[in-house]
Amino acid sequence: MAGSREHDLRRHADGRNGANYFTINGKAFPSTETINVKTGQRVRLRLIGIGQFIHPMHLHGFSFKVVASDGHPVPEAAQLTKDTISVAPGERYDIEFIATEPGKWMLHCHILHHTTNDNVEPGGLMLVVNVTD
Repeated sequence: MAGSREHDLRRHADGRNGANYFTINGKAFPSTETINVKTGQRVRLRLIGIGQFIHPMHLHGFSFKVVASDGHPVPEAAQLTKDTISVAPGERYDIEFIATEPGKWMLHCHILHHTTNDNVEPGGLMLVVNVTD
């Protein structure tokens, strides 16, 4: 298996100056970081709810395991396999998956309004996981 990649994703809603934007690491799609990995790599993402809303985050193309919750490792026998996880304000989850399928895969919030920039699609809480051979 190839090396591992870790990414810290901080998601929040920013209501400054009446704006209506949802961001990952301070950026709204399409300006969010693309996560580039090779086929076979283990990818760990840290999802942190630092805003005031809950976000059901969904990963296309892969199932993931929840390996830590609020900074505490989850024992292997208790790790849930999912493709969507709801992250509430103040919660932190580390998720891991093996990038088995080449392609461009979307990670996004399943609340449609949270994938807009001031009500314009596409935007907000979306990013691309780009898996190459």
